[in-house]
Amino acid sequence: MGAGPADAPYVDAALADKGKTVWAAECINCHGTQARGTDNGPNLTRSLVVLRDRYGTELGPFLKKGHKLQSGGSAAALTDDQILNLAHFLRQRVNDSFRGSPLFQAQNVLTGDAAAGAAYFSGEGKCATCHTATTLSLAGIAGRLEPIDIQQRFLFPGGGRGGGRGRGGPAPSASAVKVTVTTPSGESVSGALVQLDDFNVTLRDAAGTYRTFKRGPGVTVVKDDPLAAHHALLDTLTDKNIHDVVAYLETLK
Repeated sequence: MGAGPADAPYVDAALADKGKTVWAAECINCHGTQARGTDNGPNLTRSLVVLRDRYGTELGPFLKKGHKLQSGGSAAALTDDQILNLAHFLRQRVNDSFRGSPLFQAQNVLTGDAAAGAAYFSGEGKCATCHTATTLSLAGIAGRLEPIDIQQRFLFPGGGRGGGRGRGGPAPSASAVKVTVTTPSGESVSGALVQLDDFNVTLRDAAGTYRTFKRGPGVTVVKDDPLAAHHALLDTLTDKNIHDVVAYLETLK
């Protein structure tokens, strides 16, 4: 059904510490202390293998292909436990790149080409399909947000898109993920997605009531994510695209 805020992997700090030991011995020279890359290796906090990984599901198969380690050995020799620990370490580094983390440090993100950003916005990025410089979300955005916040909104829009708290709570935002569950009896229930996994789906309906359905034969689940295009964009965005678009958005004062 696609990854989203509700199914971000949990980080076990103890396992992440064990992963740090493996990292220091085998990975740090190429990818840096915080996995943000060096001249010898890429930034792994933006690696699709890492971002899509769930406790080694993507990282494991990649490493088992024989990625060269800094000790000169092959990553194929890493144990499953070592890979799991590395997965927790890398997810911890990803989380530390978000605002709100005690380790987050704002950097100068206005290093792009505004003209190239405008061209990407209207062309390859297809941003103009939904947005214009005068839409409510973008009009005067540079006067409302700092560049680092603009970048965060661009890459990870709709933070905290849950269905509100409790019966009669605030209505879900327009960017909230919607879900429709149809039971074997034909009952169809729609609402804001709260949680979705292989076994259950929980939603908050229009009345503010939380409802949970067990997934199984005859139960259909249809998910509608208004921000699906933003999530898909992460697969193709380059660092240049990001900085160019942010430079362009910074001109919208």
